[in-house]
Amino acid sequence: MDEREFNEAVSERVREARRRAGVTQEYVARRAGLTRGSITNIESGTQTPPLYRLALIAAAVGAEPADLLPSLHLDEASGLAARHAADVAAVWAQASKSRSAGGEG
Repeated sequence: MDEREFNEAVSERVREARRRAGVTQEYVARRAGLTRGSITNIESGTQTPPLYRLALIAAAVGAEPADLLPSLHLDEASGLAARHAADVAAVWAQASKSRSAGGEG
């Protein structure tokens, strides 16, 4: 998976999570401190949110940040910039730890 494919997967997950939550782009934008245009761009894949904003978007739609990220194995992360691959790995590790502590994993 390269960076473009990764960003497309994030945009799809954000859009699907928002729709499942039954909230508008405007609602998510307000909760995440963004404009509706930014949410539109994120959902269309033309803008990629930084992790902090992605976490706020997740909270606005009642999801965990890891739910908005595609699963990524280290060998698949070779197409991502090193800082992005490390960020993704950190989020997944924290989500796994949280789920294990809560009895979900």
